[in-house]
Amino acid sequence: MTAAMQQQQQAITLCCWSLQATGLPTLAFLAFLAWGLKPALRKLQRSRSHIMATYYGFLWGITGLNFFRCILQMVQTGSNHATSWNVLWLLTRFGMIALEASVVVYLLQGYVSSGRQALLNTLVVSGSAALLETLVKVLYIFALHVPLFLYDPTGDMRWSKWSFWLLHGLAAMLCYTALLVLPFTQWRDLLPAKASFYKYAVCMLMLYTTVTVGSILVGSKLMAGYCVFGVASWLYYASYPVLVYVTFLAEFFADEQLDIDLLYYSEMREAGCFDDAYDDSFG
Repeated sequence: MTAAMQQQQQAITLCCWSLQATGLPTLAFLAFLAWGLKPALRKLQRSRSHIMATYYGFLWGITGLNFFRCILQMVQTGSNHATSWNVLWLLTRFGMIALEASVVVYLLQGYVSSGRQALLNTLVVSGSAALLETLVKVLYIFALHVPLFLYDPTGDMRWSKWSFWLLHGLAAMLCYTALLVLPFTQWRDLLPAKASFYKYAVCMLMLYTTVTVGSILVGSKLMAGYCVFGVASWLYYASYPVLVYVTFLAEFFADEQLDIDLLYYSEMREAGCFDDAYDDSFG
């Protein structure tokens, strides 16, 4: 067996392991979301929180897409399915990048915009950023024939592929480094004073640092780079939705006092207790 064939076999084995390692925790998170679906919908309905409902819907969408992608790639074999694989990869990445960008964009708006306006601005900016990156990926994959997501048996360790992931990792590192430095500048009030958000930013910075190192190693034709990049890829696809839930949604869904307040407000509203106050204010 030649060295090229050995490299291909190792890459295929790593890909199969990665699909299984990603699919299992993704399925577990889907089961967790399904288990808490009824109380989550009840709380979202009572709170009327558009941003929480949007993030919750995002998590369902990208987790479902990610799991479907893993199943499809494990069931289908052969290079003739590359197009469908790439399309699923692009859809999954679009959702995850949109979610990732929306977290930063929404929080950076602070108290400048109202809830609805802030959500609208967030969706427009994050959706545009995700769409732009997706268009660049489409150009790479279908026009330049650079398989960003799949192993290329004709020569995978080329800079035309790994330079994209290197630049992507560096740009993300710059973004999260700026967020961590922001509290020490005059713009410190732009971000919430919550330790969980900065822990989130540290996790993402470490993740993209791993992506960058892995890209450099593979581009330099070092097989160890596949392991480094594979670990980063697994952490992103298997753990990022969980990280978002723990950082931004878990406290909202677990707040029992909020449940009591929302139930009390809902019962009072249904009983018409606020109608007289509303009429008096305009009477």
